[in-house]
Amino acid sequence: MLFAVGVALRAVPSVPVVLLASAMIGAGLPCVLIAAMTAVQRETPGELVGRVAATANTLLFAPNAIVLAAGAGLVALVDPRVLLLVAGTAAAIAAVGCVIDNPARKHAAAPRWEDQRVSRTGTPTGQRPPTIFAEPRIRGSDR
Repeated sequence: MLFAVGVALRAVPSVPVVLLASAMIGAGLPCVLIAAMTAVQRETPGELVGRVAATANTLLFAPNAIVLAAGAGLVALVDPRVLLLVAGTAAAIAAVGCVIDNPARKHAAAPRWEDQRVSRTGTPTGQRPPTIFAEPRIRGSDR
């Protein structure tokens, strides 16, 4: 929300207000990015973190290039203050959507990978290991 308010305040034609808005954007945007990447690291199994982090980076930063190109074209057609207000409103709607308590989301959430108990063979407890990929068990003098 700090980022959203900062973007909208940049439409105000006052140098002190724009400087404050820039500081708000600079403080708010890293919080969102750090939270997103922390969620990726916490919710992803260790062997998949690299791939999932790469995909998350693409999803977080690729739209920026597209929006910058679109915004550069729109500046010629629409007053920049209107664009800033629209961008700030869109960011505020997204922020509110992130904090609204959605009861359906609570029940649909998948269990976190670290909450599943895993046996010595690497399979969740209660399940038999697959016979094709199961490692041979070493006993006593076979070590």
